Parts: sequence; structure tokens; C-alpha cells
Amino acid sequence: NIAIIQEPYLNPVNLTLSSSHWDIIYPTMHGDMRVEHTNSIILVNKKISKNTRKIISFKSSNVATIELKGNFGRISIFNVY
Repeated sequence: NIAIIQEPYLNPVNLTLSSSHWDIIYPTMHGDMRVEHTNSIILVNKKISKNTRKIISFKSSNVATIELKGNFGRISIFNVY
């Protein structure tokens, strides 16, 4: 239900591709003009409710982060390039 990808393909408008079953989580610096390239993303299965997850702000294009919460408590996932 979670996929961690490094060095994702980015199309000419600086976005990656995925199937309709996934939400793409980019680093919070993605799209910032000072950032040369995004090097990590997280794919989250759309079956995981958006109410149970949030993006954690991290000032790097090399780190994508997300926090999940549920009956298990909270877990933070970091994809560090």
C-alpha cells in the first residue's frame, strides 16, 4: 500500500506518472524554483484514507515524508535520497 521511489521519472512539467490507484507524495520543496530536481517520492494506495495521513514538511527535494495514523498509533515514513 506504500511504494518508496528514488530518482523518479519527471515529465517536462516536472511531474511523475502513476496509475489511478496511487496518490503521489512529493517532497515539500518540489516545484520550488531554487530546487534543481526532485529525487524521491512516496506512492500511497488510494485505499488509505486521506484523513489518516498527512505530509510532513521537510525542506529538501531529496526527502519525501508522510505520517500515517490509525489503531496502531502513528508512523512516520521518510524516503531519503
